[in-house]
Amino acid sequence: MGTKKEAPGQTDAAKEIEMKEYSEVTTVVISKGTDLNNYHSISSQLKHFAQYRITESSNIKLPVTIIALNGEAISTEGNITTFSGASKSGKTACTGFLIAGAISEDGNIIDELEGMDVEPNSERKAVIHIDTEQARHKHQYNLKSILKRAGLTKCPDYFLSYNIRQSDINEYSKITTGICEAASAKFDGIHLIVIDGIADYISDVNDAIQSNAVVKYFEELAIMYSTPIVVIVHTNPGTDKERGHLGSQCQRKSESVITIKTENDTSYIEPKLLRNAGKADIPLLQFKYDKGRGYHISCGIRINEQENKDRERIEGLKIIAATAFAPPAAFMYGEAIEAIMKHSQKKERTAKEIFKEIKAHQLIVQGADEHWRIKMNDIIE
Repeated sequence: MGTKKEAPGQTDAAKEIEMKEYSEVTTVVISKGTDLNNYHSISSQLKHFAQYRITESSNIKLPVTIIALNGEAISTEGNITTFSGASKSGKTACTGFLIAGAISEDGNIIDELEGMDVEPNSERKAVIHIDTEQARHKHQYNLKSILKRAGLTKCPDYFLSYNIRQSDINEYSKITTGICEAASAKFDGIHLIVIDGIADYISDVNDAIQSNAVVKYFEELAIMYSTPIVVIVHTNPGTDKERGHLGSQCQRKSESVITIKTENDTSYIEPKLLRNAGKADIPLLQFKYDKGRGYHISCGIRINEQENKDRERIEGLKIIAATAFAPPAAFMYGEAIEAIMKHSQKKERTAKEIFKEIKAHQLIVQGADEHWRIKMNDIIE
């Protein structure tokens, strides 16, 4: 048996806990030589774990989708969703769109984020927002923006927004648990929980024990109250990686990880890790601050750099096809290459590659006479 390697920076206390847990696990392993007379006793022991077993006939209710992007579920009941991004990238603004939708009873909000759908709160269940970062006056300003977006002038009693920044970090979980218990009892359930930000619930985002524990805590809350929990976490400076071991654990345990990025004055949502959809299913939804309205508004879909290059390339091919194969021109292959060389100012080898691309994009077609012609509906005026 090989020697077990120690984790870097592992303390003696952590080693002791790990060895104790390892010992406890190994004591329940039954050897191959177990006496068959103990079979019934062992089977009886399995009954204690029946609640954890899943079979094809298990009666499991599918979770309701609360938040969707472009029709794809990113946040469902009983699960964690992580929104990450650099400082001042627009994370709080993005959650403002979410909360406005969640406190709406009919789903009609002002200046919604195009492509983002939030399940209306027709039953007026609790919507809980806990902020650990913003100053109280900034928190209130953001809250007023949410109400304005939702078409409201005052907080509905079921919209519970708290600022616990001034509290001791050791009290954060206790306060959160108390709020959830009371809110669920008063409003017969919780529609959505938003935590801005999860890193403040622990003292060290690089501590594996603390990070695992806090993510597990929110995971259990989501399951207990059958509600989605959106947690906000910062990315490391200059990278897209969520901070520390906490970020890694959020990646592992979250139903979805959505990154908020910014370029100049425009922010956009980029899907990072998705369990219920592919990245290509969700476009890059953009939003920017509107001074007149006092909050961020949707501003279309961002075209990423590669897509933009591809579009520019295709437009260039269309121009070459339109000029080289201008009607009534029709060419055999060799003549087509010469025409492309003439109108693109390229050498033969490059012209042959251009021909392949024009053909692949079906900008030209070959007739029964084996001559190549431009497709009439692709002529550029």
